[in-house]
Amino acid sequence: MRRTLTVLVLAVALLLAGCSEESSPEPIEGEWVADGPQPPGYSDFADRAVIQVDGSDEATLGTPPARLCGGAEVADTGEGGDGKREYRLAFGSPCVSANVPTSLEIVVDGDTLEAVPAGPPGAKTFRFRRAV
Repeated sequence: MRRTLTVLVLAVALLLAGCSEESSPEPIEGEWVADGPQPPGYSDFADRAVIQVDGSDEATLGTPPARLCGGAEVADTGEGGDGKREYRLAFGSPCVSANVPTSLEIVVDGDTLEAVPAGPPGAKTFRFRRAV
C-alpha cells in the first residue's frame, strides 16, 4: 500500500512539474534595465533605458517616464547553438515619440539580454539585466 501511494504521489509531482514548465513565461518576458554605459547613437536608448515585454509579445522601450515607445513586436527566432534564446524586436514603423532603434536582434541568457540594432554592420551591443 505504501509503495502504491509513493508511486502515485511521485507521478502527480512529475505531472505538475511538466505542466508548470509549459506555462512558464518566455525568457524575454518582463522588464529589462540598461546594465552599465550603453553605446551612443540613440538618445532615448542609453544608460537609463528599459525594455518591457508583455505576455502578448509586444514591447515598449526607451527612457522612462516620458520617452517611451510602445507597440514593437517580438518574435522568437529560435535557440542558438549555445542554448541561448534569440529574438527579433521590431516596430512596424519608426517611433516618433522616442529616439530608439526600429529593430533589434536580441539574445537572452538567463537574466542578461544583449541587443544589437539590426542592419548596420559593426553596430554596438546594448546590454540589459532583468529588473528586480
